Amino acid sequence: MLSWISEQFSHYKPDRAIAVRALRHMRAVERKNLFSEDIMLMRTAEGYWFEYLIYEQLIRIAEQTTTIKRIVRKGADVPKHREKMSLGVNGIYSAEKGDIRVRGNGQDLAEVDLLLFDKDKQVVFCEIVTSPADLKDLEAEIVYKKNLFGYMFNQEHVGFILFSSVDISGTQVVRGLVADPDNAYVGTHCCEIMKSCLKSLRITSFPTRPEKNPKLIPSETLKIRDFDYKKLHDEALVRLYFAMDHDMSPSQYFSDPSVSPLVKKVICGGLYPSAIKALVTNYGLRVKTDILDIDKLEGEYSKVILAVDFPEMTPVIYIKPKKLRTYLKMIPIKTGGFKYERPTPSRVGFYLWLEATKPSMGAERAMSILEYCGTPVKNCVVEPMHERPVPTGIPRKHHHPRRLHK
Repeated sequence: MLSWISEQFSHYKPDRAIAVRALRHMRAVERKNLFSEDIMLMRTAEGYWFEYLIYEQLIRIAEQTTTIKRIVRKGADVPKHREKMSLGVNGIYSAEKGDIRVRGNGQDLAEVDLLLFDKDKQVVFCEIVTSPADLKDLEAEIVYKKNLFGYMFNQEHVGFILFSSVDISGTQVVRGLVADPDNAYVGTHCCEIMKSCLKSLRITSFPTRPEKNPKLIPSETLKIRDFDYKKLHDEALVRLYFAMDHDMSPSQYFSDPSVSPLVKKVICGGLYPSAIKALVTNYGLRVKTDILDIDKLEGEYSKVILAVDFPEMTPVIYIKPKKLRTYLKMIPIKTGGFKYERPTPSRVGFYLWLEATKPSMGAERAMSILEYCGTPVKNCVVEPMHERPVPTGIPRKHHHPRRLHK
C-alpha cells in the first residue's frame, strides 16, 4: 500500500474540487488567512489546509481501490462533541476539533495526522509537514508511535507515511526513514503552487456535515487490545526503584522487558515536608526571577510532585500555586537546581493525574531519585535569564504542538 500511495501522489497537484473540499474542515478565519499578508498567519492556515487536502485526496483514492480498506474520520467528518477528560480512559479517540489522539489513563500520549488500514487490516499512520522545522523531534516520534500502534493492534510491523509540501528528501531524517521498507516519503508541490487554484474563489461558507463514505470509520470503533496505561506506568515505577536499589545503570533499566517503551514519564509521588525542605536546600527552585525558599514554597504552593521523563531519565518537579488551577513544570538547570519551564493547565488530561497524586515520598527516597538521575546540585552560580527570541522563520505546520502538553 505504501508504494501504491506514493505513486498516486507522484508530482501531486490538486484539482480545484479537492482543493475546495479541503476548506470545509477549516474555520472561516483560517480560510481567510490562507492569503493573508501576515506570513505567520498565512503559513499556519496553509498547514491546516494541506493536512486536510491530503486527507481528502486519500479518500478519493480509496474509493478507486481495495488497497486502502479504511480511513479514520477527522476534521469536519467527526460529529461535533465535547470530550470529557477523566482518569482511567485508554485508547484512540477524536478530539473536539476532529484530531486523532491516543489517550493513556486520561493523558494524551500521541497525536497523528492520519490513520488508515490496508486490505489486510494493517494499521498505517501519517504525518504531514509544511516546514523543515517540523523535523526536529520527528524521528523519535515515529519510533514511539510505531511502538504504540504496534502494541495496540498486536502488529509487529507498523507502516508510516510522511507527506511534505517542502523538499526534505535529502535530509538525514528522511534518508533514514525511507531506508525502512515499512516507511514511505511523499513529496508534493509547495503550498503556494497547490493553493493557486483557490485564488479566484470567494472563500466564504462551506457545508461541514460529516461525509457519508463507507471507507471512513470513527476512531471510537477501532478494535484494540486491552490497554491499561496506568498499569504499565506503575510497573515501570516499581522497576525504577528496583534498579536504584540494585545499582543498575539506566541502560540496564530500559533493557528490562518489564519496562514498557510506551511509558514516557513516571510520577514518583508527592513530596512530604521533609522532602520539600531537602529539595530546596540541596537543589533550589526558581520561577522566572523568583528564587523559592522553603517559606515561600510552603506559603504560596500547595503541592510538590516529583516525576522522571523517559527515556532521557530527566527529573521533573511540578508545583501547584494555591490560587491557580495549574501546575508549574520545573526542569533541571546545568548549574544546579530547577527552573520554571511552562504551565500544565487544567484543560489537559495530565492535570487530572497530578491532582490525584498525594504526598507519599520522604526526603531519603526523593534525594536518591534525583541522585540516580544525575541531577546537578545547587551552587552559588545563578544561570542568567534569557528572553526567548521572537521567531522570525517559517513556523511549524502544526497549529498544536507535536509534543503534547504534559
